[in-house]
Amino acid sequence: MKKFFTFTRRIDPEIKYAISVKGVKNIPLILQLKHYIDNPTKRRLSRMGFKIKYEVNFLKCICGSLPVRNFDSLKALVEIKKIFYDDKAEIMGRIIPQLESVNSGIAVQSRLLNGRAVSMAFIDTGVKPLPAFTKPRRRILAFKDFITDKKDPFDDSGHGTAAIAAASVPAAEAGIVCARAFDISGHGFYSDIIASMDWILELKEKHNIRIAVLNFGAKVKDDAFDILAAAAEALWKSGLLVVACAGNLGPEAATITSPGHNAKLLTIGAMDTGGEKPSVSSWSSRGPASGNIDKPDLVMPGCIPSESLIGTSASASMAAGVAAMLYEKKPQLSPDDAKSLLKVCCASFGALKQSQGKGYIKLEKIEEL
Repeated sequence: MKKFFTFTRRIDPEIKYAISVKGVKNIPLILQLKHYIDNPTKRRLSRMGFKIKYEVNFLKCICGSLPVRNFDSLKALVEIKKIFYDDKAEIMGRIIPQLESVNSGIAVQSRLLNGRAVSMAFIDTGVKPLPAFTKPRRRILAFKDFITDKKDPFDDSGHGTAAIAAASVPAAEAGIVCARAFDISGHGFYSDIIASMDWILELKEKHNIRIAVLNFGAKVKDDAFDILAAAAEALWKSGLLVVACAGNLGPEAATITSPGHNAKLLTIGAMDTGGEKPSVSSWSSRGPASGNIDKPDLVMPGCIPSESLIGTSASASMAAGVAAMLYEKKPQLSPDDAKSLLKVCCASFGALKQSQGKGYIKLEKIEEL
C-alpha cells in the first residue's frame, strides 16, 4: 500500500491509528493555528473539504472533520501549528440510586459564607432547573447545549445536576453557568469541551465567573498533544480557578487523568468518610502526574448520598463550592493565590501525599482567613 503522508511532531499520533481503520472516510480534527482565525485560512480549508464545527478563539483552533483522502494536503498548510485528533473524554462520576449514606465528619457548610455574588461554570451533562437552583432567585444564569443545541436547561443523564447540587451544599447562593458537552452516556468530544470553555470565557465578566469545574477526564497519552490540559491551563491564565478531577482509576500510582494532571490546575481526589477515620477512596486516582508532578492537590468527600453521586467529580464539585466561599470572602484573589490558600486550609489525615495531597479542606480555616 502506498504511503501517502508522513507524521511529524505537528500531528497527533492518534490520527495515524484513526486513519488506519478500514472504511473510515472522514476524520474529526482540531486544528491549532499559528495566528488568529482568518477568512483566507477558512477558505483554504473549505476547498479541501474541511467542514467547520467550531471556531475556538481563545486557543486559535478550528474544529471540524476532513475527508481522509485530503489529509496530506491539510498537513501541508503552513498556517497550522498542530493537528489534534478530536477524541472523547469521560465524566468522572456515576449516579447510583439508593446510595448508602456515610457518616461524614467533614463540615462543608458555613454560617458565614455561601458563595454569594460568585459564579461557578460547569462543563458537564447539563442541569435541570430544580427549585434549589431557581428559588427564591434564579441561580442558573446561562446554559448552552453543545450537542443538540436545545435552548432550555436540561440534563438527560443527571450527573451535571447532581454535581451542581454537590457544589451548592457549601455555595448555596453562587451563580451557575452550565455548558452541556457530555451526552447521556457521560462521554464528550474534545471539540465540544473546548468550545464550551470559549463560551465560558465570553461570559466571564458578565456573570462574575471565578471558577471553572471540569468534572471529566481522559487517559494521558502524549503530553505534546494534550489539548484538554492546554485548554484548561489557558482558562487558568485567563483568570479562572480551574477545579479538575483527579480521576477514578486508582488505587494504582500515576493514574491522574487529563486535564487534572496539569501542574497549574487545582486537582481534587476523593476521600471516604465512612470509616473510623478518613481515608482516600480506593478508586481515586493517585499521583504523581506526568513529569513527576505532585497530584492530587487535595481531597474532598467522593460520595454525596443526597445526590446519589459518587466519583472524583463529586469531590471536585464540593471543592469548587468551598472555593466560591473563599472568593466571596476575598474577591480579589488570583487563581494561583486561591489555590495556595485552599491548600493552606487543608488538614492531613496521614495518607501518602500522592493519594491525599495536602489533605481535606477545613472549613473553619476558610472562615478565619
